[in-house]
Amino acid sequence: MVVVYDVSCPQCSRIARELPDLLRVPVTVRSCRDPRLATAYPTLAPRVRACAAPALGTSLADGSIRWWPGLSGALAVLPVVRPRGLLAAAGLLWTALRTR
Repeated sequence: MVVVYDVSCPQCSRIARELPDLLRVPVTVRSCRDPRLATAYPTLAPRVRACAAPALGTSLADGSIRWWPGLSGALAVLPVVRPRGLLAAAGLLWTALRTR
């Protein structure tokens, strides 16, 4: 899983920092301000690269990445949340909803 977020947003930074501990899959966290982001992830939406929205990316079997912009990423995360992390994940989702 890849998380792209804006480091200038305190709530986004908190979510990006805490999310990897709640998931059962490896997570790569990248800033939308990373100058190599477009090269590393060419299918990432321009609005995410412009720091206008966060995104979660899930790796598919063929090696491509399915991007989930904004809060739609909650759908991508749900199946891989650690059972003990459900309450904390719900708290992060609430933070994301309040940040919109």
